[in-house]
Amino acid sequence: MNLNVAIVDDHPLVLEGLKSLLLQTEGIEHIYTAQTGSQLGSLLALHSIHLYIIDLDLPDIDGFELIHQIKQKSPEAKIIVSTMHEEIWIVNKLKHPDIDAVVFKSSAGKYIQKALQAVLKGKKYYCPQFQKLYKEKDKIGHTPDTLDSAPTIRELDVLKAIAKGMSTHEISECLFISENTVEWHRKNLMVKFGAKNATDLVIKALSKGYLSIPLK
Repeated sequence: MNLNVAIVDDHPLVLEGLKSLLLQTEGIEHIYTAQTGSQLGSLLALHSIHLYIIDLDLPDIDGFELIHQIKQKSPEAKIIVSTMHEEIWIVNKLKHPDIDAVVFKSSAGKYIQKALQAVLKGKKYYCPQFQKLYKEKDKIGHTPDTLDSAPTIRELDVLKAIAKGMSTHEISECLFISENTVEWHRKNLMVKFGAKNATDLVIKALSKGYLSIPLK
């Protein structure tokens, strides 16, 4: 069976790296790449895609929302998530019937081929680190995709910067992370604190003890 595959990631080097790995896989006819959800939409207007490798951090759409849209249009499509996010609540969210495989970027070179082979056979695949984290989540009884789950250390860094009135660009430069990653953490914080806006976020973080005055 000859498949068309789309890789969606906003980092050109990652796209090229994954594409080179896929070129070694039998059964793949065409490999398309996109750095945004809108670019993927343009590809879908011209080509039929059977399998997707998707990063969760995209500049114009949340990765989970993109997966939802793909599955609504093509329920038979296969989805592999390649992500740098190993937070427990993200791990919990990734164990979803719409997602066929999960590979962390820290070990993608080692396990992406195994993920592809499993998915092409109609099986699920989770890299070893994902399996480890998921078991740990079960042991400690977290429900991290719900309201009031604890923010990660990096999210706390972003939270303090938001409280200081820093812009996304300023936070990006201060923490040495991309602006897309800053926005990802900001969105996660809004969900975890059930906040409507940045002011509401800071007030709720103060009330729960995650921030103190004066800010350090």
